[in-house]
Amino acid sequence: MPVRREISGDRFRYLVDEDDTSRSIAARFGEPDTIILLDGGEPQAGATITVDNRHVAAAVIDDGVVINVPQRMLFVFSAGRLAAAWPVTVGRPDWPTPLGSFYVASRRTNPTWHVPPAIKDEMEEEGMKVVDEVKPGPDNPLGQSWVGLDHGGIGIHGTNHPRSIFLFGSHGCVRLDPKAGIQLLRMVRPSEAVEIVYQPVAIAVLPDGRIFLESDSDPYAMGRAHIEDLRAAARAAAVEERIDWERASRVLAMVEGVARRIDRHRSPNPESGG
Repeated sequence: MPVRREISGDRFRYLVDEDDTSRSIAARFGEPDTIILLDGGEPQAGATITVDNRHVAAAVIDDGVVINVPQRMLFVFSAGRLAAAWPVTVGRPDWPTPLGSFYVASRRTNPTWHVPPAIKDEMEEEGMKVVDEVKPGPDNPLGQSWVGLDHGGIGIHGTNHPRSIFLFGSHGCVRLDPKAGIQLLRMVRPSEAVEIVYQPVAIAVLPDGRIFLESDSDPYAMGRAHIEDLRAAARAAAVEERIDWERASRVLAMVEGVARRIDRHRSPNPESGG
């Protein structure tokens, strides 16, 4: 288990809008809606809730895009530093997002969706109208952006349904919020490296000494790291003695999908990032 050096997101207070639900907040910020619901049920308009969308940044390359499937997060790195991070929807367990090393093969604004044969078969099975393609516009599931990878039909794209973000629910593609999709188009270059990884458990030791652990689910049943793996990684990074192992064990077992602080000298103030 490699030790990372950065996290994305923050812990902050959020004023709930009248159109907000736990699902829309989860999709917007990349915090599991199960945690939002623990704040007292479905959020009510005018209420202020705590949002915690911190994630360990999966820095497997210095430059390019990294998608960690269990996290449902996309990270952009430049010169070894985190440049952007967004929640995404990835492939559902019966239609997984392919893992491996890829590159950006195409970039398009307002793409036409050429419906793959397998998806047309699914449309037919579900009694939907079967179409060969969907032109740009509000009905296009690709939204306004498409970053195609060198893998048949797989890409990173926007959506016409923003609340569908931060799920295991696509047909293998990686789905972004519309605004994030446009930003990604502006950031990536032709042949940019794209790494799609599967790391349900991740640890980060920040330059200021704080240590975070993130424990995500195992949607494709590929296996999760155990406490012994975490101890080995901490030992290799010379931080084993700085970790509160009782708390680390709880974070690992709870599978919250948020980076939690596990070093021994955590601040007693819960708003300071515990």
